[in-house]
Amino acid sequence: MFYQLDCLPCLFGLALRAARAATDDEEIQRQVLNSIAESIARFPPDLKPPELSQRGFRLITEISQNDDPFIKEKAESNRQALKAYPLMKRLVEKAEDQFFTACKLAIVGNSFDLGMDFEHGGMDKVLEDAISYSLTINDYDKFKSALMKCESLLYLGDNAGEIVFDRLLIEEIAKFSDGHIHFAVRGKPVINDATMEDALSVGMDKVATVISNGSDAPGTILPECSDEFMEVYQAADVIIAKGQGNYESLEGEPGNIFFFLRAKCPIVAELIGVNVGDFILKQGG
Repeated sequence: MFYQLDCLPCLFGLALRAARAATDDEEIQRQVLNSIAESIARFPPDLKPPELSQRGFRLITEISQNDDPFIKEKAESNRQALKAYPLMKRLVEKAEDQFFTACKLAIVGNSFDLGMDFEHGGMDKVLEDAISYSLTINDYDKFKSALMKCESLLYLGDNAGEIVFDRLLIEEIAKFSDGHIHFAVRGKPVINDATMEDALSVGMDKVATVISNGSDAPGTILPECSDEFMEVYQAADVIIAKGQGNYESLEGEPGNIFFFLRAKCPIVAELIGVNVGDFILKQGG
């Protein structure tokens, strides 16, 4: 999907939050917003939303001289999620359908997002949602069936904090699938998306082979990804794509892709046919 005019206010909101996180200097913050405003006229209309955010974030880091403005927020999200990890394990163990519960937890973990003006309500609310919510689009049976025949799984991560929920799901996948699992992170810091540092800090390397996609986009823009990543992507029998950024960049792309996400903006919600805030497990294609 290409970005809409409604994406531009969201970009300005992100720019302001990132500029304030990057520096206390109000003049630099003003420069960031002015630069974004001047650049919008030069953005081609066929950019996908993650490419729009990517270009904006590059300007933010260039002007502020801070290449990871949300580093503290990412570390705190990882800390909160790791603290809740034992409770999440117990929720899965007590569930009637343990694997489905792990899938739901992974999807509700997508609530961790600093890129959107979307309030997840804190960790208690996240776990409460995991117990009570229903999937508006539910391709769980297709997903589980695909995993049963899978020899190579590629899991595309999204945000810091959320990756602890992803680790939990990977642990459950490994109980009934012998397929090799790769977990992909962003190549460079962008918003609060998980990088190699985040993945290692939550022990993802203990349950999967962690690789970088080589890109600084908050999604998966295939032409920008590294050769190493593309080799794994093309060989994967099943791909799990977490979050809106991966949906916006990969919907319609080839591959046996399953999107795990929470709809956080009206544009994406309308495109999928759901309401803002809904939880989705959707097979691509």
